[in-house]
Amino acid sequence: MSTTPVTSVPPAEVLAAFARGGEYIDAEALDLHLADVADKAACSLLRDRWKRDFPIAAYTELLSTVAALRAALGYSPTPTAREVFDWEREQRKVYASAVGPRKDYPVVFVDGPYRGVEMLLEGPAEEYPKADDPLRHLVKDGSGWIAGPPSSVPLPIVWGETNQLGYTSVRYRRGEPDAEGVWQMRLRTDDAPPPEGARPHITVPAVVAGGGA
Repeated sequence: MSTTPVTSVPPAEVLAAFARGGEYIDAEALDLHLADVADKAACSLLRDRWKRDFPIAAYTELLSTVAALRAALGYSPTPTAREVFDWEREQRKVYASAVGPRKDYPVVFVDGPYRGVEMLLEGPAEEYPKADDPLRHLVKDGSGWIAGPPSSVPLPIVWGETNQLGYTSVRYRRGEPDAEGVWQMRLRTDDAPPPEGARPHITVPAVVAGGGA
């Protein structure tokens, strides 16, 4: 079921604009199509922004344009590039309560809704031999922390369209680092698989009507 536009922007004109580019989208699929565009752009930004010649300015404009169009159509918000980077920084802070020296570790999510996303996660900079592990996620063989990213990482996901959204989280398990030192994160196989069509839920701040504070 599609959402009902709340402005004078007619969805037919939006669909016609996509058709000019060779994309023929049903009105009922426009909400999910725009959400998918934003998700792919956000994940590409997180994965590829350090690569040489990556068009970061174009992706920034794309995310802002999709967010603006969805707002005009009355759809649920999707993040801008600034909000994507803010969200990434918040994920790094989740484990900031770890005692002792800390450092950032590059990780890549190799499957599931976050497949291809690369980011930095904070973890102990050195092995921490105390058996008392206040975070209970970095213990190796019960002997203490290892120098590396968290062993289990929960990340939020969303599925469905604006008027029928579902929310939950998935957990990723830490594997070994690759030859370049990037730690491999895979979906935990002891959890239920994510719902069909699940995508990253990169949260955005509450949007104030009219743009005021």
